[in-house]
Amino acid sequence: MRKSLFLIFFALISHANHAQFFIAGSHLNGSTSIADLRQEAGGLFFPSLSAFMLYEFAANPIQIGLDFGYGIYGSKLERRTDLFPGFTDEFRLRRNNNIVTGMLTMRYLPFVNSKLTPFLEAQFGGNYLYTRYKIRASIDEEAFEAGTDHSEWTLAYRMGAGIQIPMAFWDDHMKLEIKTTYQSSNDIRFLTRGDVTYLPDEGIFEYNYQRGPLQFLTFSVGFVVYDIFY
Repeated sequence: MRKSLFLIFFALISHANHAQFFIAGSHLNGSTSIADLRQEAGGLFFPSLSAFMLYEFAANPIQIGLDFGYGIYGSKLERRTDLFPGFTDEFRLRRNNNIVTGMLTMRYLPFVNSKLTPFLEAQFGGNYLYTRYKIRASIDEEAFEAGTDHSEWTLAYRMGAGIQIPMAFWDDHMKLEIKTTYQSSNDIRFLTRGDVTYLPDEGIFEYNYQRGPLQFLTFSVGFVVYDIFY
């Protein structure tokens, strides 16, 4: 599947001189774990933001481009008095599990002249997961210690479908976009909320890693602007 998607993208990019116009947009996404990921890490639901830019070919109802996204798939706050030997002051320990995605995107529009514009979408790229922590004395103070507990990335692909609805009351070039995508990936080791435990007697953190493919169903709503350089 991934090899086929790569060959399709390469063939389309080689004909980029026939591009008709550029398209840009953004989405608010909600993703939920399914299949092996749900069995390994339980039910995960997390929000993310993404932005994309595409261009459409003059002779074909095809759009290709790039999609980038960022989300937090888990956050945990601990108030502890045992983080530093010899001190009993309370400190805030905040840990966020982050996901960054970058995808090559191809869309096929079967009905380009209809009022509502449905499309099929295929994406290929990568997911980068990393867990960061910050320690601060209070919420309104700068962190005096911060670091990364773990980071890892994996190749991934997505398949989906959606529809665009004109927003002529706002702008003739703008459309509301709603879509659903399925993602799968290679196996990856990652941390979820509650997977890090502090052992005060030893002064270290203990990590209980999860491992599996990143399999999500993602529901997206946003807007798209056609011919942005018009």
